[in-house]
Amino acid sequence: MRRPTVQVRTMVRVAAVASSVLSSGVLFGTVASLSPSKRDFNSSTYVTVQQATIRNLRPVMGSLLPTSVLANLAVLVTTDRADARAGRNAITGLLGPLAALLLTARFELPINSQVLAWDPAHPPADWTATRDRWETVHLIRTAAALIGLAGTLDAIAPAP
Repeated sequence: MRRPTVQVRTMVRVAAVASSVLSSGVLFGTVASLSPSKRDFNSSTYVTVQQATIRNLRPVMGSLLPTSVLANLAVLVTTDRADARAGRNAITGLLGPLAALLLTARFELPINSQVLAWDPAHPPADWTATRDRWETVHLIRTAAALIGLAGTLDAIAPAP
């Protein structure tokens, strides 16, 4: 197989870093800004804020996370096979956003669909259990995305 050009490797790396930074940043931003407050929200406020957050972030994360997975796959494919460190880190860079995407599809999206159907004035009696489940999965997927970002950054860094 022919080795990719420097320009191709550079474009792949820029795409991987940009999509990984942006998707991780959105996930972390939610953890840092909204999650601490959500426990203090009454049911109506929680549902209203969560519904707005879901509507606002659905198109953003619906493109950023898959792009991050694909771009990090391209980093892995274009990584020099002789550089074991870069290869290991490129795998981490791919697995992080892939895990975040799978957690989103398996857990977060079904919960989001439930919350979007709730009436803010009359949420279900167990709304706090749903909130807590969403927050737990969100924290795990944020950690996965950040670990992936670290792997990507180390994979593309020059060898020491």
